[in-house]
Amino acid sequence: MFYFSICVLSLFALIGVLQVCRGIAQALTRSKNDSEIILIEPIRKKQEDAELLLRSAAGKVMWMGRFAPDRVVCLDCDMDSETKRVCRLVCDEYPFMELCTKSEILERIERMTAK
Repeated sequence: MFYFSICVLSLFALIGVLQVCRGIAQALTRSKNDSEIILIEPIRKKQEDAELLLRSAAGKVMWMGRFAPDRVVCLDCDMDSETKRVCRLVCDEYPFMELCTKSEILERIERMTAK
């Protein structure tokens, strides 16, 4: 039992060291002029796995650990009311996630490219 505990403790220590190395590598490779990264997740009509898709996108953004205000946009591609309700609930859980229509995202892209 003692050796098992040592192995588990060593594994957790290794994971911690790898996380520190990952953070240092991200800090060193990030330039000051990087612009905002937006991950767009289109949700169509009655999509059964909408919640799974949005939570997966949120996990990807959190794993990236970037230092810019990364965003996840849930793109409304003619969703039904139930799917839209699920998407709003998931978007409310994450501060970097928002629900947008096609016209809103096009307007936002035009503002970003006008800079």
